[in-house]
Amino acid sequence: MGDDNPYWFNDHLSRHRGIMGLLRRGYPVVPGITSGSAGANARLAGSEHGLVEHGQTQDVAFLAPCATLIGNVQLAPNTSIFYKAILKSDVAAYGVNTIHSAEEEERWKSLPVGGYERKQDAGMLDAGSGIGHPTIGGANGGGIYVGEGTNIQDACVVTSYEGHSTIGKYVTVGHGAHIHSATVGDESLIGMGAVLKPGCVVESQTFIAAGAVIERGCVVNSGEIWGGNPAKKLRELTAEEKAKLRVQAEKYISVGNMHNHCMELGGNIPDSFLEDADSLIELSAAEDITKKPVDMKDEHSNQLDEKDSQDEGVKVKIQ
Repeated sequence: MGDDNPYWFNDHLSRHRGIMGLLRRGYPVVPGITSGSAGANARLAGSEHGLVEHGQTQDVAFLAPCATLIGNVQLAPNTSIFYKAILKSDVAAYGVNTIHSAEEEERWKSLPVGGYERKQDAGMLDAGSGIGHPTIGGANGGGIYVGEGTNIQDACVVTSYEGHSTIGKYVTVGHGAHIHSATVGDESLIGMGAVLKPGCVVESQTFIAAGAVIERGCVVNSGEIWGGNPAKKLRELTAEEKAKLRVQAEKYISVGNMHNHCMELGGNIPDSFLEDADSLIELSAAEDITKKPVDMKDEHSNQLDEKDSQDEGVKVKIQ
């Protein structure tokens, strides 16, 4: 370790906000981290998402520090949101502290998306709502609801510009997939780079192949494999393949918990290593003291003198 002084360096302050609440669009609900609205809490405590199975925790399994949740995004227990994933619900009339019960929450969800009643519901009819574009025209969108045990992997994008994006329980959403105002049933798998366009419905225990594009309004029936662009049915899943969909999602709960532990000091370094760290430092320092310094200048000079003597044909031993 030696006697070196610490090296001080300057680093920029990041303005990244992993959990971004918007006053007129809602605040993300992340079990164990944020509370969200009273309505969202009541819903999560009820039968839809709140009844976690025996042996599982009530918190999210993992929320990556570089993932981003914006607006009315509601996660259920044991969900995992991995690196660079973006869940953005920033065009919903879901003002903070405007919904106070599970009943109000469900009524809000049932209102026609983009309709006057939805915009007026939270007392926030946006002045710009006459513009015919969901990202500019105010409160036309819905919310994002992610079910228990679901994992949303690296670089995924989920939006709700034209309606709710609802992702069921124990769903695996592969790297770089896009889900836009779509519905995904329980125990489904959305392959890497797949795109679900607004209004499409993927029913339970369904496999969407990597890179597939599910068109607007398309319904993928339960137990089917779809692939291609535009996607079409390839075949039926076998009973064994269906069973593996749930198992795969459950494995990602363990993966999420492992990554969550790594966010703590020391990460996944064994505790025994951390406990012995002080003694290792002391031992290293003691070894530095006992080592005899080497004069590199004198050693280099001796090597040159020996070489010169050999060149003259006289063998001389340098002491």
